[in-house]
Amino acid sequence: MLIRLQLCGLLLLFSCIVFSQDSLPHFNPNVFEQFHFAHRGGYANGPENTLKTILGSIQQGVNAIEIDVELTKDDQLVLFHDETINRVLQCDTGWSVTELSLAELKSIPLRDTTQGVQYVCSFRELIDTLVILIPNSRINDFILEVDFKPHGDNTVKSVDALSEIINAELKKFGDRLYNYFFISTFYPEVLKQINRTNPKIVTAFAVHNSSEKNKLLSKLAILFASTITHKNNVKIIEPNICMINDRFVKKWHKKGSLIITYTANTECQKDYVKQFPVAYTTDCPNDSCAAEQYGKPKKWCKQCNSQPTSSP
Repeated sequence: MLIRLQLCGLLLLFSCIVFSQDSLPHFNPNVFEQFHFAHRGGYANGPENTLKTILGSIQQGVNAIEIDVELTKDDQLVLFHDETINRVLQCDTGWSVTELSLAELKSIPLRDTTQGVQYVCSFRELIDTLVILIPNSRINDFILEVDFKPHGDNTVKSVDALSEIINAELKKFGDRLYNYFFISTFYPEVLKQINRTNPKIVTAFAVHNSSEKNKLLSKLAILFASTITHKNNVKIIEPNICMINDRFVKKWHKKGSLIITYTANTECQKDYVKQFPVAYTTDCPNDSCAAEQYGKPKKWCKQCNSQPTSSP
């Protein structure tokens, strides 16, 4: 009888240990806060959001990558930060990404030719590359942040396009796939649609306390952030760096949220955010960016008000 009781006790203890473990270990707070995400693929070292820059970052030992995703006219997801193409591509016409098909976008080379002539990379191409590279390279701690730009009228079809790609990979890798990525967005309607379509996808709500555009919407997002994250099963809050302080971090950790902040580039900024148990995004994941890389410094916040940052 004693042996049976001991055996039952051990089984109970084992089951408690197993089921108390986070099924997504990368989103365990102690793990997640160690990540330093290469912003736009690590674009201080190459053209932003390109496959070559991303692979270069991974080869340099970077295990956390942030990319931006937009939707094309033919409902394809592409790695692109801006709504319009003229800053990044060799085109002086201010067409929006949604006005062009994937093939049309791929016919226009990037302006930045420091790594040779390159073209826009589709999200599917990136995923097809990563699902081969990451397992073969045995990078067990890799994680991808997808900064999801489509919103408004494009919300449903962009989330559908995302789901199609994810579902194809789920057939190969099962639910462990969810451990290796999360979707970040400024738009509550995107969070709602993702949660409705697939609540297993980890999401982040990005907020900005000094946005240069849509200032009213930015303030409302901050005001209602707790409600938005709770209603839409959001696991991560993503504030700009000027919002990070003891009070903010304690408030959101008390709610059970993970925190990732953007963008810590200079030595001053990195030293500041390292005081807190948060992950961060940076243009220079392996070092500190030189201030002169960014031209004229912009006003940041009082901790380093002469140091430049870049937008997410």
